[in-house]
Amino acid sequence: MDQKGLTMILVTSQDWGGVQAYVLDLALALKSRGLPVIVCAGRPEKLEVRSLKLDVGRELGDKCLEAGIEFIELKRMIRDINPISNTRALFELISLFKKHQPHTVHLNSSMMGAVGSLAARIAGIQRVVYCIGGWAFNEQISSWKKSLYITIEKISARWKDVIICVHPGDEKLALDIKIKPREKVMTIPNGIDVNLFQSQLRDRETAHSLLAERCTMYDVRCTVVGTVANSYPPKNLFWYLEVCKTITDKHPDFKFVIIGDGPQFEELKAKHASLNLQDKVILTGRFESKLLYTAFDISVLPSTKEGMPLAVLESMAAKVPCVVTDVGGCRWMLQDEQGSAGLVIPPNDDKALEQAIEKLASNSLLRQELSQRAYNLVTEKFNLQDTLNKTIETL
Repeated sequence: MDQKGLTMILVTSQDWGGVQAYVLDLALALKSRGLPVIVCAGRPEKLEVRSLKLDVGRELGDKCLEAGIEFIELKRMIRDINPISNTRALFELISLFKKHQPHTVHLNSSMMGAVGSLAARIAGIQRVVYCIGGWAFNEQISSWKKSLYITIEKISARWKDVIICVHPGDEKLALDIKIKPREKVMTIPNGIDVNLFQSQLRDRETAHSLLAERCTMYDVRCTVVGTVANSYPPKNLFWYLEVCKTITDKHPDFKFVIIGDGPQFEELKAKHASLNLQDKVILTGRFESKLLYTAFDISVLPSTKEGMPLAVLESMAAKVPCVVTDVGGCRWMLQDEQGSAGLVIPPNDDKALEQAIEKLASNSLLRQELSQRAYNLVTEKFNLQDTLNKTIETL
């Protein structure tokens, strides 16, 4: 990396999630080394207040500014494919790159990868690094849209120097379908600072109290099943609510918690009400997940598409046993010498998810064994500093 060169880190949206946490961590690491950095992100998809704990929709921008990192909000960048809006975003980025003349642009998310790499080529940027948290064409989408996404990735790869995947499966897939950047495709797993994360956890009593404030029927003796996921289609939360209803109808002593909001949150609340789950499933909206992990007996991620989810890393670091769907890097993340340090099920399999949750709920020894093995894995294999060091080497 050119020690004097500016790095611009760009992501499609600043709505807080795993990608935004990674972007902030990378920017902080560059700043700590005395290297110039600017973070750029699109406007939040929704701005209205939805929680007493985090009452703004611009967490990434706010956190960057609080840390003394220059932040630029992109006015034209959106997630969806829209020729007019995408063209406007392209010209916005070209103008931005010509103004700041970065040595490297580091692109995150599929839309930013496509539009940002073309803008960088037109603006004459020296180096382009693209980090893909999970290929968009792995989502449950129509065949024509899948083909379109693959074609876009293949074409835009020519304008990128390095493509970083977060788990080996995505790297292999890129090589198999011939997504070829100028230099290489490589894997750099996501990481977490386990010690810092654990220091921020609340004690179990406090976590239970926070949940009790949000549910009049809450009992600290109940089995708490937690999920950290914003309401995007790949998180599969509408289907998950149906499974929650089935389980709570059989087990009234179970409580489910879903932390997050996202663009489909209002629809999710409507579905929640229609299923009469107000006293069975707690929807927190925007909320700091670290406040509640210690109340969880089980962690569930019901996604149909993932890269390498931060929510699973956090569950492992919090010693909460995991149930995950077999998508993206989820199985690989939990793989140790004894097999899987969590329960891995097929996506959209109602019965498998129900049985996995019941199995863990009824077996405290299994929960302890799996959570300890998962904790050992996250401390040994997924260190945040390693992730950042290897990423900075590519810039």
